[in-house]
Amino acid sequence: MRRKGIRFKIFMVTAALLVVSALLIYLTLYFMLPGYYKNIKQSRLESSFSELVKQIDGVSAADAIPLMAKFGQEHNAALMIRDKEGQGYYIPPSYRGMNGWLSRNASYLGMRKQLEAGRALDSRDVMKGPGDGNGSGQNMHMLSVDKTIRFAESDDPYTLSVDAPLQPIGEAADVILLFLPYMLIPILLIAVGGALIYSRLIARPLLSLNRVAKRLAKLDFSVTKPALNTKDELGELSLSLSKLAVNLQLTMGELQDANAQLKSDIEQEREQEAKRREFVATISHELKTPITAVSGQLEAMIANVGSYRDRDRYLRQSYTIMQDMDKLVHEILELSKLESRDFRPLMRKVDLSELVRESMNNLSYLAGVKQLRLEVELPEEAMITADERLMSKAVANIITNAVQYSGDAERVVVRLSEEYRAADEGSEQQVKSLHPWYRLEVLNTGVQVEESKLPRLFEPFYRVEQSRSRSTGGSGLGLYIVSKVLDAHGAEYSIANTAEGVRFSVRVQGAA
Repeated sequence: MRRKGIRFKIFMVTAALLVVSALLIYLTLYFMLPGYYKNIKQSRLESSFSELVKQIDGVSAADAIPLMAKFGQEHNAALMIRDKEGQGYYIPPSYRGMNGWLSRNASYLGMRKQLEAGRALDSRDVMKGPGDGNGSGQNMHMLSVDKTIRFAESDDPYTLSVDAPLQPIGEAADVILLFLPYMLIPILLIAVGGALIYSRLIARPLLSLNRVAKRLAKLDFSVTKPALNTKDELGELSLSLSKLAVNLQLTMGELQDANAQLKSDIEQEREQEAKRREFVATISHELKTPITAVSGQLEAMIANVGSYRDRDRYLRQSYTIMQDMDKLVHEILELSKLESRDFRPLMRKVDLSELVRESMNNLSYLAGVKQLRLEVELPEEAMITADERLMSKAVANIITNAVQYSGDAERVVVRLSEEYRAADEGSEQQVKSLHPWYRLEVLNTGVQVEESKLPRLFEPFYRVEQSRSRSTGGSGLGLYIVSKVLDAHGAEYSIANTAEGVRFSVRVQGAA
């Protein structure tokens, strides 16, 4: 039992209360019992004496004396009959001879002579003990009551006095005080034993609750069952702690999920910030190189240096570079719109087959220069809901990449087909009633891309060919713009290597 523990405190407090309570009761009996007993006996003596006076007042002495003797025996009291001159007759509590005397002296005159012939008692003799003339009862505590009575034999008044001793209760109080040392051992044993049992009964549920609280403080929320099943306040507290553990467990789970999400958001924000910095640096490089080239050519033409005297030739080169820059700037502006939070595509019904045909027509010259064979499989109509300008640009970029990065005399296969999503339940007619999906596949043969580089093709300014020469490729924004456009339309897309070459696939839902 820990000295500072609650069980020890309850034990000490309870033991002290029991000991103090027992001593208070014991001392209360010692000090208050005599006075209380005196008041009770005085009240009872006066009440009984008044009843006796009512019974003997006005009757003959022969009838009164036995009643007085009986009263003295019942109350352990001595009675004194005195006349107006102070002469009297003493009736002790153990008096027995008066009945024989009364039988021989039934008249008042005979009793009077007996009184005169007998011992004359004054008020000092009353204080002596019954049957004892040596004064051994001088220190006795007495209760005294006086009443005036008359006998039938005479009209003269007599004073009837009763004296009752209090010595027995005084002796009892002294005995109680003397017995106190012997009572201390049982009092201490009862107090210690009762306090030990009481402290265990009270402290046990509190200790159980304390263990639960410590587990909660250590963030152990596995306490789902109440530690106590009682119906009192401790049981309610135990139930509340169990509910608190469940709520805290749920809250901690939510906080952990929110913290993980926050970390993920922070990480994504850092990645986006890094991409933005890289994007700005790449744009700066993409713009600085042609600007430097154009500035150098113009400066050389102005100074008529060497071959730059042929201004028409280098003006055409500068114009071509500026067109590339204009195209790059337009692509950057397009990306800025696509990545804007306020961007909303202008959705309406568009014929995807027609968009593919237009792109193929625009690339027929470049395909002829590279001697490419274009194979096209298109349905007559493929209506989708899309932003026509953006979707047209995405389709053109996909096909342009296929034509541009194919080797000479290779094939570019463009196939647009209609399909339906598989249904877990329902008839074929129910499946056909759903909106169709269209799959656009563009395959350019004769080339392969490293598997590790395929996911990066949708990153801005990323090119498989690292020289970044305009003669071997574009700016690296084409597929990035395609991904943004398709994401805005909720389309599914992928790029993968096949046995024939590289295939780009797009799946988009048809119009309602």
